[in-house]
Amino acid sequence: RPPNPFILYRKDKWHIIKNDPRHADLRQADLSKFLGDAWRAESEDVKLEYQRRAAECKAEHTRLYPDYKYAPQ
Repeated sequence: RPPNPFILYRKDKWHIIKNDPRHADLRQADLSKFLGDAWRAESEDVKLEYQRRAAECKAEHTRLYPDYKYAPQ
């Protein structure tokens, strides 16, 4: 399943935060909350960039898996 804009944002920011000693003991749930707040505070330009990247990922996923249908269990 291709990533959505927030997942791409979280992945980028996680690499920065994990190396910051101030956040060394941050649990994944707290990290997600922290990054969710940061995502909501981002400018529309930043969000549009991640939406563009997500669309690229979706197009590549569709090319690789043309018959894919999301079917949650």
